[in-house]
Amino acid sequence: MIQVKKKLLFVLCLLQLLLVNPVFAEVEFTPELFTELAGKVNEIPVIETPEYKRIELENGMVVYLAEDHELPVVEVVGYIKGGSSQESQELAGISSVMARMMNTGTKNYSEAALSRYKELNGLSFELSSSLDYFSFSGNALSSDQDKLIGLIAEILRNPEFEGDYYNRIIQEYYQALLQQYYYDFSLLNMFFATTLYGDHPYGYSNNIGLIVAALPRMTPAVLADFYQQTINPANIVMAVSGDFDLDKMAISIMMEFGDWENKGGRPKEIKVTPDEANHNRIILVHKDDATQAKMMLGYNFYASGFEEEVPFLMANLVFGSGDFSSRLMDKLRSERGYVYGIHSGVTYNQQGGLYYITTDVAPEKAYATMNAIKAEMLAIKEGEAKIGEEELFKIVNLYNAFYPKAYTTQISVLKQLMYNQEILGKGEDSINALIREYNSLSAARVQEVFAEHTFPERFLTVIVGRKDHILPAFEEHGLAVEVVELF
Repeated sequence: MIQVKKKLLFVLCLLQLLLVNPVFAEVEFTPELFTELAGKVNEIPVIETPEYKRIELENGMVVYLAEDHELPVVEVVGYIKGGSSQESQELAGISSVMARMMNTGTKNYSEAALSRYKELNGLSFELSSSLDYFSFSGNALSSDQDKLIGLIAEILRNPEFEGDYYNRIIQEYYQALLQQYYYDFSLLNMFFATTLYGDHPYGYSNNIGLIVAALPRMTPAVLADFYQQTINPANIVMAVSGDFDLDKMAISIMMEFGDWENKGGRPKEIKVTPDEANHNRIILVHKDDATQAKMMLGYNFYASGFEEEVPFLMANLVFGSGDFSSRLMDKLRSERGYVYGIHSGVTYNQQGGLYYITTDVAPEKAYATMNAIKAEMLAIKEGEAKIGEEELFKIVNLYNAFYPKAYTTQISVLKQLMYNQEILGKGEDSINALIREYNSLSAARVQEVFAEHTFPERFLTVIVGRKDHILPAFEEHGLAVEVVELF
């Protein structure tokens, strides 16, 4: 029986890895596949919404329940509002450390006992931290559903920060952080995020030096105090889908979580304040063993709730996030051969968003690539190369083909419904409302939104690579570049 459970858990883990956003990440996207999909008109999808029940406990915890009897499985996903946005500069990175500790042991289960209990009962559970919330997920056979709910309650309610694993986890973090100094992409993220976000918690989680300095302060007592400040049932939303009786599951959740006291208070919100000094700023992080120049360009963008998110999404797919179909790929890869790949994206954080473009280039092409990116954006913005109806149709048609792949399981739909309503404050039909909206857009509308909300003159540019190969072109054109020497 244990072997059967292990196999099923493995399958479930694979399914969860496949069902991640963005939807374009779910298949290997190639020029041939794009041509095949773009060559036919795909139907406008409709995502089926499962019947579900929303319950709210007296302590403020919200739970979505939906039965699904196709497989003898129960799946759980959830969010705890707050995340690393609640950190201070002195305790940068503590959210991730705390989550790791909570995954490892509890007051009632040592590390070995917790691992053994999960293995014997075929239970899977993982807690992680991101900027605006902690997220968790778990699954089990339906015969062990009560054990799964009990396990989640045990981990969330009874953490143990003084376990034998404390010193080991701190040392593992320390070693992992030091290794990040050798990875080009880690350095790129660190200098970009810390520069753009400045003295805001959003910049702390990528600041390797800040976290290394903070680790000695993360004593068990400090971790316990941070837990008390950030993990509160009133900030938890959870979705449960699978082979169970809805009323019995509601009782199980009430028994495990109902007596958890609401500590009061809400996660603190500190809005990101854009710094105009970053406009047109260029930072070069010298790494003498780099073979390529890793580049990131971007600027502060809107927080979650941006009303024109959907038309901007479509416009940005045309510009740079539509993989092989985007203008940036066409101009910088196909026509000029500067890059192998290039991507533009948007992150709508709750306290302040980010618009960015990333690419790898030959070092001597870094200056030309930066200029080409700005020129391509400006050409759309000023109407010299407007987004056309045929161009938009290809993107919409492709999106219609791929969008449903993010919702092939009931838990994936229930998770998004819960997130949209409880975290973002959207309506119950928000998934299909998005589909209807992007299918009703005109090229003129998409062009208008992109022109209004793109600012090539605001780009912060961060480059990681060899300065002797990158700097000459910038100096030749009289551009000021801030060089960072790592060692």
